[in-house]
Amino acid sequence: MIVCSNCHHAVPTGLTSCVSCGADVDPDDDSTVDNDAEVAPKWSIIRTFSTEIEARIVAGRLIAHGVPACVLSQVDTTRNFTVGALALAKVFVPDAMRPEAEDILAMPGLDENFVEGEDDDGPSNN
Repeated sequence: MIVCSNCHHAVPTGLTSCVSCGADVDPDDDSTVDNDAEVAPKWSIIRTFSTEIEARIVAGRLIAHGVPACVLSQVDTTRNFTVGALALAKVFVPDAMRPEAEDILAMPGLDENFVEGEDDDGPSNN
C-alpha cells in the first residue's frame, strides 16, 4: 500500500494519483510504502441524486460535519441527460462512518420556503 506524501491517505497499489487529493504518486517508489498501515476503508453509497449539484451539497454538508465524502458523477453533460439512470450522481462515505453520516443527513435543515422576516401570513410590513 502506498501512502500519499501530500495528504497521507492510503493509495491502492497500481494507481498513479491519490484518490483523496489528486496528487501524483509513484507506484514503484518503495519509500512511501507503509506496511503497517491499515487497510484502506471501504466506501459505500449513502445517497444517489439526478443532479451533480445536489450530490455536492450533501457531500459538503457531510464534510462540514467531519465525515469524509466524495461524489461520483455519472451525469452526461455532453448530451444534457439529466433524468433516470443516464444521470446519476452518487455520494460515498466510508462504511465505518455511515451511521454518523445518516444521522447528519437526518438532521433538520433550513426549510426551502423559509425567508427571514416572513411568517405564514406573508411578508411583514415593518
